[in-house]
Amino acid sequence: MNHLFTRRITLVRRGVVVTVMIVVAFLLFASLERPNSAASAPEAAAPAPAPHAASIAAKPHLVFRHTGNDKSYSALSIASLEAGGGGERAAAGLTCERVSFSSGHGICLQADRGVLTTYKAVLFDSRFTTGRTIKLDGAPSRTRISADGRVGAITVFMGKDLGYASSTFSTRTMLVDMASGEVLTDLEHFATWRNGARFEQADFNFWGVTFAADSNVFYASLRTKAVTYLVRGDLGLRKLTVLHENVECPSLSPDNRLIAYKKKVGPKPDAWRLYILDLATMKERPIAAETRFIDDQAEWLDNSQVLYAVPRPGTPTSDAWVAPIDGPGPARVFLTEAESPIVVR
Repeated sequence: MNHLFTRRITLVRRGVVVTVMIVVAFLLFASLERPNSAASAPEAAAPAPAPHAASIAAKPHLVFRHTGNDKSYSALSIASLEAGGGGERAAAGLTCERVSFSSGHGICLQADRGVLTTYKAVLFDSRFTTGRTIKLDGAPSRTRISADGRVGAITVFMGKDLGYASSTFSTRTMLVDMASGEVLTDLEHFATWRNGARFEQADFNFWGVTFAADSNVFYASLRTKAVTYLVRGDLGLRKLTVLHENVECPSLSPDNRLIAYKKKVGPKPDAWRLYILDLATMKERPIAAETRFIDDQAEWLDNSQVLYAVPRPGTPTSDAWVAPIDGPGPARVFLTEAESPIVVR
């Protein structure tokens, strides 16, 4: 009897030990799931903007994602445009995977990583005060806001393929009312036209929105049957028109004349070069100053120069480079430890 009682106690103790070990293993697994960004806490846990951030924001500046391999990795940051981007910089109190800002309105795409990873878009104002939050159905990819700050665009990857180099990636692109935070529409709900006829396929994917001076007009990439197109969008009419082939991640120049984009130039999945398309003539030319493969949606520094991110090989760090659209260059680093740059004047 006593022997049986003792055995039961031993089994219970072993069960407790096993349970504890399972809990410890679970917590350890959760802590080891390292996110792409070092900070995985929601925006409420982000540090407050540095006291001098307001003084930087009062002048022409860049809004960007900090990529230094330090405790501020992934922080939404700002830097002065003075001294060629090498001026003062400061964290702005949020962590972001992608960022955009225009006319007092900002979008910060976030990943809240843990056992289950969730995604959201956080809207913020010129003081970096957060407002409406939009739940996202996939991993952040691209975001842009119209020059007047009225309309924002958000692209996410759906499913497991999280890159444009994949042949099977799937995207969703939404347009958002920046004043209310309401989702206006999904580009898949637009009617697409090519050569005067309706163009419809089951595998349409849209991404890389860039807005014209009139926020009703925008450009984006469309991919179907392994071919990528530039489309011009009319928000009011819910209409897309195919303009050109082999255009990815377009970016419209401040004077609305040129599109900077990445073009597939070889059989490798990542064989993209930066190109310029003249919208009046539909003639294209490579940006001679940058001969590397670039996977980014460029940002215009002005009407003659573009900014884009270049990863440092083997590290999580990227730098923002600048290249003239005409002439041999040289391309150069504009801002170290930075990506997703947005020019604010």
